[in-house]
Amino acid sequence: MEENKETQQVESQQEKSRREAFMERFAQRHPNVDVGDEEGFYGVLADEWDRMDRSDAAQRELGELLASDPRSAGFLMVMRKGGNPMEYLIEQYGDDFREALNDESKAKEFAEAFSKYTEKQAKNKELQAQAEANMKRMLDDLDAAKAEGKFTDEDADKAYSYLYGDGGLLDRIITNDITKDDWMMLMKAANYDLMQQDANARVAEARQEGEVAGRNANIDLNKRKHTKASDMPSDISQSGRGGESGRREDPLLSRLDKIVGRRKSVWDD
Repeated sequence: MEENKETQQVESQQEKSRREAFMERFAQRHPNVDVGDEEGFYGVLADEWDRMDRSDAAQRELGELLASDPRSAGFLMVMRKGGNPMEYLIEQYGDDFREALNDESKAKEFAEAFSKYTEKQAKNKELQAQAEANMKRMLDDLDAAKAEGKFTDEDADKAYSYLYGDGGLLDRIITNDITKDDWMMLMKAANYDLMQQDANARVAEARQEGEVAGRNANIDLNKRKHTKASDMPSDISQSGRGGESGRREDPLLSRLDKIVGRRKSVWDD
């Protein structure tokens, strides 16, 4: 009985270790995915399975191709081991080459193919030279974007790795392995200018509405002041000095004056 409990505990520990190992690998491969978000977590897993399905399908197709002609597999093995592929082709397809060279139409096709190869090689060299020349400018622009956007060195490194790192966006483009998150990022980037223009338009519209509201408030305040001044008695609105007409006598003080016989003010009759 105790042995069964120990076995269950060991199995439980092993299962937990496998789960932890999986979560660690997942976090390393997808550091920006919150495992607490089930939609995002399982969405990434679905994308991974789709990628594996495509990879399995491509491997099956390649296996069927190599099985249909074993010489193709031999050619790949020679290439893998650093051998001379031309020697292998001549050894395996010597008669085909001889017949093609003796056939005028086939010879013309060979000449056209070689011409395309030459053009392709020249184009590749041109692209390589252009890529090397653009490298410094690209890195300078990365530094400029980092400074303008007030990003950190870590942010710049992440952006560079996202594009050029192993399994980065460029690698996934070549293998048609673009995920939903990649498409979301690209579409947001494509619409960034339009979104920024829309935001600027909304700010300008709000500013204009505020200015109009402020002018209307000032006009309304001036109207109210004018109306209040017009409604005041003429002796008050036209004079701010007071005097006989504006002075009110306090009855209590008047009675005290009579009792104590206080002299009247110079303002009294």
